[in-house]
Amino acid sequence: MSPGLIVEQAERRKLNLISITDHNTTKHSIIAYQLCKDRSIKVIPGVELTSREEVHLLAYFPNLETLTKIEEVIDYYLPRRENKPQIFGYQIYYNQKGEIIGTDDLLRQVALEISLDHLVEVIHQIGGLAICAHIDKSRFSLLSQLGFIDREENFDALEVSKYQWNKKGYQLGDTLEGFPVTSGSDSHCLEDIGLFYIEDTQDRIKDFLTFSNFLKNCQGKRKGT
Repeated sequence: MSPGLIVEQAERRKLNLISITDHNTTKHSIIAYQLCKDRSIKVIPGVELTSREEVHLLAYFPNLETLTKIEEVIDYYLPRRENKPQIFGYQIYYNQKGEIIGTDDLLRQVALEISLDHLVEVIHQIGGLAICAHIDKSRFSLLSQLGFIDREENFDALEVSKYQWNKKGYQLGDTLEGFPVTSGSDSHCLEDIGLFYIEDTQDRIKDFLTFSNFLKNCQGKRKGT
């Protein structure tokens, strides 16, 4: 999906805040962020990373400067393997006009050569948020790969799938094993965008800063501060 079409569809569905978190690449997140500078809808720069343990980790950042820094980390730790379009599909890149400008021939669906703990530390050093992705899924999740949630870990939040969010009746501000719990649409086609969203009835989260502060407040309750 081109970033432009994603933003337009999100606007049609009356979403206020989204993030594009492609696997081990930030290029389309950068374009979406730039497209929303003068629009009512806002984008938090983000990426979905894969640790050495094959745990998926969502990373969110305050601006393009910090997002560029995580791209440098990805380039350093990503194995140099060629993508196989017949298996993984073509990795197409678009520009701001929605035009195809090329394909990425480097396989992105692999684990970075860096541990989960170290990856979380690097994200925090850059100024980002580290959230374990879809922890209830049977593959590439914290529970499927490591088998437990360590309450002493330095995660900013835990994400559950949209199905688990609805099943458990989670609300914004709830915690799981002491961590703030979030969810996302995990949209892989335009029609999915807006079918699931988290409603912020108190209008607290408007951008990265307010999102970060909200999670910190939830963490403060967990730690009793």
